[in-house]
Amino acid sequence: TASSSKTTTTTTTTNMNIPEKSPILDRVGSTGNVKETYLPTLQALPGRFEFTYLPSNTQLALLIPITIMEDGSNNKNGVLVVGSDTAKSFTPRDIAWSRIIAQRMGDYL
Repeated sequence: TASSSKTTTTTTTTNMNIPEKSPILDRVGSTGNVKETYLPTLQALPGRFEFTYLPSNTQLALLIPITIMEDGSNNKNGVLVVGSDTAKSFTPRDIAWSRIIAQRMGDYL
């Protein structure tokens, strides 16, 4: 006899910290901005305190603007924040991939 197994996935929601407005997020998410901000060594920057929602071992951050398309001309802006536990580890290719992901997120959000 053949047996089959069924896998059940359970998703739990934790109390996530929603980022508050900050100068860096405001600048990257501002209307008309299309340029990402790459912070390769967070520990050396005063901006580190703006990213309290990232894990404590985050060493770098990449912030990419997202334009969320809506009906008509009322577009919203957001920011994709990507981090790493290794400083200076993102290559130009990593940044390019992140831009593509941000663009696709804007298309589907």
